[in-house]
Amino acid sequence: MADSLKIEYNVLNDAKRDLENLAGDIGPLLDNSTFSRLGQTDYDGYTSSEALTVLGDQTLADALSGFYSNASSTMSHADKGLKELAGAFGSVGEAFLSFDSELAQGMGITGSNLGLQNYFRDKDLWDYKQSHLDQCVPGPDGKMPDFCSATDPGDPPLDQTITTERGSVHTHLTLDDQRHVIKEESTVTYDGKTYTSVTNYSSDGNHYTTDTSYPDGSTVHSETNLNSDGSGTMVTTGSDGDRTEYTRGPKDADGNQPDWQQVGGNTDDDGGGDDDYNSTPAAW
Repeated sequence: MADSLKIEYNVLNDAKRDLENLAGDIGPLLDNSTFSRLGQTDYDGYTSSEALTVLGDQTLADALSGFYSNASSTMSHADKGLKELAGAFGSVGEAFLSFDSELAQGMGITGSNLGLQNYFRDKDLWDYKQSHLDQCVPGPDGKMPDFCSATDPGDPPLDQTITTERGSVHTHLTLDDQRHVIKEESTVTYDGKTYTSVTNYSSDGNHYTTDTSYPDGSTVHSETNLNSDGSGTMVTTGSDGDRTEYTRGPKDADGNQPDWQQVGGNTDDDGGGDDDYNSTPAAW
């Protein structure tokens, strides 16, 4: 992202929330209000008898029925449009956050960015040296085995913090006794708002679940199952009950991994406060 391009993520997310709230106010007016009860026509298309009884005048009842018919059509379109617009704001906001060049690298690191493989290589070399110190003496040529140059690497690098002008990402990893990453906890603070994500991995890494919470209090739970060829399935479920299903194929001949493709569920919303943030991870 160009340094000159600054996106107000909070404005987009707040707009998404406000539009969804407005759409939520329209639904009850259409379905469960006195306005809808008196304005709807009977099954035969005539003004409801209840409206005539309450209003006491046929002309007034007919006028209310006509007004409701016109208004309900407009509000139904508004309800759908507001929800679509809200989704657009959320998608745009989270898309830019996902591609922030500095913060994106802190998400989904699963040990690679922390250099765990290099650490354990150095640790094994150090442990080997400690078990063979008797060999670390100069020979006739004044040289010692290469492993004798190993140094203590200290504790494993399980934490990483990336800080930028507008936010930060902190990630902590948990390992099992076989050195596998079994848990990854990330906290993103951006423009004063906080996102958290916790991923639990199986020991082979082929099954994992992720729970993400958003600034508006909503959450998304995702469950991913991968096959040995890289193909797999993923299901996300939002705190509002929406469920979305994804699948992807195996890696190609060059080792490239296809993107996740939606195959079922809600096409507009993953159920969380910020669409697309956690529902289609490109790095997994």
